[in-house]
Amino acid sequence: MEKKKGFIWRDGLLSEILNCYDSVLLHVPHSSTKFPEGSGYSFEDLDEEERLLIDYDTDVLFAPEEESERVRMVVFPYCRLYCDVERLIHDPLEKEGLGISYGRWKKQEKSQNLIWRSFSSLQEAFGLYADFHAMVAKKIVEMKGKRLLIDCHSFSSKPNLLNANPPDIDICIGFNDDETCPERKVIEMIAQHFRKRGYKVGINTPFSNSKTFEVPVDYHSVMIEVNKRKYL
Repeated sequence: MEKKKGFIWRDGLLSEILNCYDSVLLHVPHSSTKFPEGSGYSFEDLDEEERLLIDYDTDVLFAPEEESERVRMVVFPYCRLYCDVERLIHDPLEKEGLGISYGRWKKQEKSQNLIWRSFSSLQEAFGLYADFHAMVAKKIVEMKGKRLLIDCHSFSSKPNLLNANPPDIDICIGFNDDETCPERKVIEMIAQHFRKRGYKVGINTPFSNSKTFEVPVDYHSVMIEVNKRKYL
């Protein structure tokens, strides 16, 4: 695990980004395999398809050498299948069981009957969701100067519930088509950093956009996703 710590930043990418921004918040929403105490669920209850959705070790891969006034990190402590803090309040994926609270139709053991299995109710998940959003928003407001949020993820090279046909991409860079979009030179600098090291880079593919939070200050947001085959 020590070999993976800060792997994304080892060739100076974070320093390059800090030449463009005064403060950076590393946002890691999907790395955890834990469920809240008393939920009745654990990682062992996940099937193979569900396990593909977890961004294993991204809290380690994206960890800065040390946190400082300029670089902070925030990690959601619970599994995304219990509460996905990246979803929207009225997310269109909710009808597919892939919203704030995940759920699926599953076959019962020893029968062909289907039952709806969810790891949390929407009410349970939304309590965690609201608290986490408030905490991250506060951190963004506390940041100094020109601010950047980096949305830190990984993705599966295997077909999964979120991407049935994963492309042959090593690194995905995502951003929004609004005021949170970084300057083009910043996006290109991040892309070139990985291309120079032999990685195949996708821009807003296989995933697009980057997480934003409602705050009364200006900031930019960029997503970096790593194909799990590059480190697992």
